Amino acid sequence: MPSVISSVSAASALAIAVVYWVAASIAAYVAFNRALWRGNRGWVFIGVGYMLLAIIIQYVLQQIPGLVILIRELPLILSVKSITEINSLLLSLLKPYIPWLILYYGLMAGICQEIARYFAVKDREPASALYIGYGFALIDIAVGVLSLVSILAVARMGLPIVPFKNQLQALLTIQYVGIAVQPLVSFLFHPGASMFLRAMQANGRGLRGLAATIIAHTYADSLTLYLNYILYELLTVTGILFMVTLMAYFSTVIVISIVFFIIGLNKVKYHTSS
Repeated sequence: MPSVISSVSAASALAIAVVYWVAASIAAYVAFNRALWRGNRGWVFIGVGYMLLAIIIQYVLQQIPGLVILIRELPLILSVKSITEINSLLLSLLKPYIPWLILYYGLMAGICQEIARYFAVKDREPASALYIGYGFALIDIAVGVLSLVSILAVARMGLPIVPFKNQLQALLTIQYVGIAVQPLVSFLFHPGASMFLRAMQANGRGLRGLAATIIAHTYADSLTLYLNYILYELLTVTGILFMVTLMAYFSTVIVISIVFFIIGLNKVKYHTSS
């Protein structure tokens, strides 16, 4: 199959995305400093470090169910010689478990990142939570860049990441919409959840706050994976269903991010002033 994306357009899209995300990251930091309170750069590095650790653990845990399934079917996989047949076989083996795998992947992301956040802000001054969350958001943005790079690279080589061209274009469309929305979500949710957790810890309800952020994070990540999976089923689901799900995803994730930020900010301001 010929590449549906030229090297020029792919490079341009990547360059625009990186510049936009870097600019958004700088703008968020400046806005936090001027509109709220000045932060210590060390707080940002704390957030970056904890988020990196969380993602490494998350990635390892997310591979376990798939590896178990593949190991169980290893003799069958080894009997197939064609790479195309192997890919088809792997998809057929994993397909019955995909709904559960999607939920599991989202849950692992929520548990790993929110537990890391819990300990990142624990016993620190409340004002630090905003910038620790900013550090979490920076890694979230970096992961988004890597995701876009991988999709554009595969598309440029013309490899079948999805079976049909219209599905590839839909996948890329989601990525481009995500490019526009992700900085807003990342720089609201991560700082907001960090401030929310720190305030809940100060009130002696840290575990309740942790449960709330895990649920919200699991919802967002699981629905993201579900949207990507729907692209493989475009021939069996209607375009209307896909668009409704897409609109529901972006609207609810933005609302959740705003709510956490407002609640967290108000609570941290209260504990800082008292």
